[in-house]
Amino acid sequence: MGGNSVRVWDTNDADRVLSQAQELGLTVMLGIWLTREKENFDYYNQEAVRALKERIRRDVLSYRNHPALLMWCIGNEMDLGTANVRAWRVIDDIAAMVHELDPNHPTTTAMNIIQPDKIRLLKNQCPNIDILSVNRYGGLSTLAEDIQKAGWEGPYIITEYGPPGYFEKWTVTEWDAPIEFTSAEKAQFIRSRYRSAIIGQSSHCLGGYAFYWGQKQECTPTWFSLFLETGEKTEVADMLQYLWSGRWPANRAPHLVSMRLTNKDNVTSNRLFPGETYSATVLVQDSEGDSLRYHWEVLPKSNWEELDGSVDREVKPTPVGNVLLRNNSATIELKFPVVPGPYRLFVYVYDGKGSVATANIPFYAESVSQTTGVQ
Repeated sequence: MGGNSVRVWDTNDADRVLSQAQELGLTVMLGIWLTREKENFDYYNQEAVRALKERIRRDVLSYRNHPALLMWCIGNEMDLGTANVRAWRVIDDIAAMVHELDPNHPTTTAMNIIQPDKIRLLKNQCPNIDILSVNRYGGLSTLAEDIQKAGWEGPYIITEYGPPGYFEKWTVTEWDAPIEFTSAEKAQFIRSRYRSAIIGQSSHCLGGYAFYWGQKQECTPTWFSLFLETGEKTEVADMLQYLWSGRWPANRAPHLVSMRLTNKDNVTSNRLFPGETYSATVLVQDSEGDSLRYHWEVLPKSNWEELDGSVDREVKPTPVGNVLLRNNSATIELKFPVVPGPYRLFVYVYDGKGSVATANIPFYAESVSQTTGVQ
């Protein structure tokens, strides 16, 4: 697709990642995982810190001479859930040790919040961090200005970027469910932000890593995924290839123009009532004129808010049965679910050539008491 580097959070699979990257002509930003205070690591515990440094020493000695290694990323979003200065001093001790063991590769740390006090902390306590790294989604367009205002004058890398995250709640329903961009909207969002925030800031921005969350449930099964579990690529993947290489793939993903439920354009207020049947329609274009196949499903609300950021424990909800009267066309009928509450209606549109378009609309199934006004 034209990418030239990958980033991983830790060294758990470093041998395979580095070797495969070398075979493919890629470099690796290799993560050194640090546990944050909110995850119960005590940076005042000298024995725990000593064991941490020894583990990192072994990793650096193991991988410092690998030809695919680009740099070391010490910790991910340590500014979230880390309260005391001692943790940042430990980060600097680790960076100094890495420099001593491996003078050929720079160090960075990936932050989430760019504010003057955070940058002062980094500059004052971590002089052995060479490059600032930032994870940024919806607010990517203002990142360069935020970094400048915060007082960082050196180079930086965007270590995660993508569509607005569910955690940012750019747009929400009346019952506070985050609304996900369609695959087409994600592609256009990334195109705009890549050109303005990465290419347009090349005097200080060294590049960016598109966030690829595998095929994993995170609020929805499609929010950050560039591909489906079955391997089909989305329009987001096509757009990244175009941005990185200047060329589109031979067969482009279907372009999802619109999706509507109950004939409403306002996706923030879709409410369904008992005893009613509703229609949903999706409009999709395919540049090659491929024959399209449609698949719909209804999922209950995810439990992501209960996990406090531990998204590795989130599991895709089981699709709701007996609610779709028709499931294989651009227009379908939807019955009221048995159990009232929040849901999402998903559509997947396949072109049969390895590509897919995706979208979903949240809806709320009202209870009988809500419908009649009975308390």
